Amino acid sequence: LQWQELSIFELKPEQIHRFSIVTDKEVWLERGENKQWRWLKGEGAINQTNVESLVGTLSHLHAVRWAGATAPQHGLDKPQMTITFMFGDEKTDSHTLKIGAPTGNDMWFARIGKREGTFVISAPDFSALKLPLVSHVAPSPAQQQASSPTPTPTH
Repeated sequence: LQWQELSIFELKPEQIHRFSIVTDKEVWLERGENKQWRWLKGEGAINQTNVESLVGTLSHLHAVRWAGATAPQHGLDKPQMTITFMFGDEKTDSHTLKIGAPTGNDMWFARIGKREGTFVISAPDFSALKLPLVSHVAPSPAQQQASSPTPTPTH
């Protein structure tokens, strides 16, 4: 198992058309007709740049190394993140990536459903996969003033 190919996925990012991420909550996104992502389950303004970064990382995911057979210390029985994505024909073309425990050297154990063994992903890949998908828009000065308490004059 430790001598498997390091390339986990070799897809074009535009081939991925739907995905879910399960952490402490679950969200689903789908690529619309206009190539923009939209919620199937979730809310808020979607950060399209972060979604594209996540999809790009996912489509070309590589292992740093293979750890071998899955063991309890890999933390994959209760993963901190599970990403399921669809490409091509939804009935047959999907993958599930589970990310478990940190390895202790700024990397994480991971596994995909259709392949034996556990591999290790890098910190940059993990960071891209956990980017916030909701845009946090800073309030305008008018909104800030409206929400600030108005001082009352004292006599």
